Amino acid sequence: MIRLLVAHFVAVIILLGGLYPVTAHEGRPIHVEITALSSDRYQVRWKIPPVLRPGEVPSIDLLDSCTPETEQPAGLAGSKLLRCTSVPTAVELVFPSYNPALSTLVEFQQLDGARHTVFVGPASRTINLPGEQSFANVARQYLTAGFDHILEGFDHLLFVFCLLLVVGRFKRIFWAVTGFTLGHSVTLGLTAFYGISLPPTFVEPLIALSIAMLAAEKLVADQAPDDKKPLVFRYPALIATLFGLLHGFGFGGALAEIGLPYGYALTALAFFNLGVEAGQVAFIIAVLLVGTLVRLALKMPAAMPVALSRALLYPAGLLAGFWTVERVASLWA
Repeated sequence: MIRLLVAHFVAVIILLGGLYPVTAHEGRPIHVEITALSSDRYQVRWKIPPVLRPGEVPSIDLLDSCTPETEQPAGLAGSKLLRCTSVPTAVELVFPSYNPALSTLVEFQQLDGARHTVFVGPASRTINLPGEQSFANVARQYLTAGFDHILEGFDHLLFVFCLLLVVGRFKRIFWAVTGFTLGHSVTLGLTAFYGISLPPTFVEPLIALSIAMLAAEKLVADQAPDDKKPLVFRYPALIATLFGLLHGFGFGGALAEIGLPYGYALTALAFFNLGVEAGQVAFIIAVLLVGTLVRLALKMPAAMPVALSRALLYPAGLLAGFWTVERVASLWA
């Protein structure tokens, strides 16, 4: 299986193009809260992550004959009171220029006190208000959210890429990825249901450091005799599980920002985790496929030379080291 990893640096460039600028990706969604005050009056509150300049902030309105009674000046946080001649069916976001990949979370509290939540990706500008929450809707929304999150989490993907290089053979890949999945599932559940979490300012530098450590361990393993191989090479599933616990706190932080819907918390957690796994598996398959195609096209040998392994790992380790320093330095910015 190691021959499938020959040209993976090309795959990473293709799949993670523009890596550094995207590391600033904002995981928090636009948060819109709609509350029915009477049969014809609705209050809309919003909170927008601070990644937009003043001229880029969207206007947020209810559809179906709603006119504002009072409104705060448009900004990253605010509210407005609207009078509607009929029950609103959707909320509309109108961006002055473009949406920089921000998802939207809408919480709708009806007059009878029922609360419903809908979560949509950046492509949705008109969001239908749910009249009733359902298992299918929650499953679809959070499956998509988990899938999108892992594919936008370039540090997590770079860790998986380095893990593929370390373990090499299919059986070892299977057990290592299973361990990583088990680890982050545990801490994701602890964060979502019990509030056991670590601050992002602590977790994010450690996630970057875990990538650098994985790359460094593989480089050491290439030079060490079999009886002195590093632990990550001898016990990849165990080490991947431990690192998965750390990455799970990162996933848990993203899920905490999205929130869990009323009455469907377990469903949302399960399908968010399934979405993360689906995205992770899709990434692994894509990397292996691209690597195989490049190897066959260039007629490379089946065994990966140590020099080529280093050529793949040095850029990954250096980038992870840069992320570590950058994230630590941001604590004092």
